[in-house]
Amino acid sequence: MNSLKFKPEGWNHEITTLDKDKINDYIKESQTLQGVVKNCDNNYNLYINFENGLTGIMPRQEVEAINIEQTGLPRTNLCTGKVHKFVQFKIKEATDCNNIIISRKQVQEEALEWVKNDLEEGQKVTRYCKKYKTIWSFY
Repeated sequence: MNSLKFKPEGWNHEITTLDKDKINDYIKESQTLQGVVKNCDNNYNLYINFENGLTGIMPRQEVEAINIEQTGLPRTNLCTGKVHKFVQFKIKEATDCNNIIISRKQVQEEALEWVKNDLEEGQKVTRYCKKYKTIWSFY
């Protein structure tokens, strides 16, 4: 099992270069991509601008899979807190006018499934943490 399967957002500071002609391949292969959120609108949707005039639109319901309000939507501070930060995402669909609908929620759900289904007792998992330098233990 690969203990490095899920690296934190922004760990490598690389923004995915999207090829317009390969959007359907990204979707089909369920690739995890990364970009920097440029802004958040009044409805808490996030936007990532890519080269070639592409814009990634992350609807509020696709921002978070874990910290959900009773309304079923992510907390607003989680949306606004992503502005100018790296996020990982999967492409859900391509629309007209060079817009692509993206989902961070799908990446989180995949990571949670890996933790629930693939990790075994005693397995070593590499932890990445930029903010805290102390060692954590998981039981």
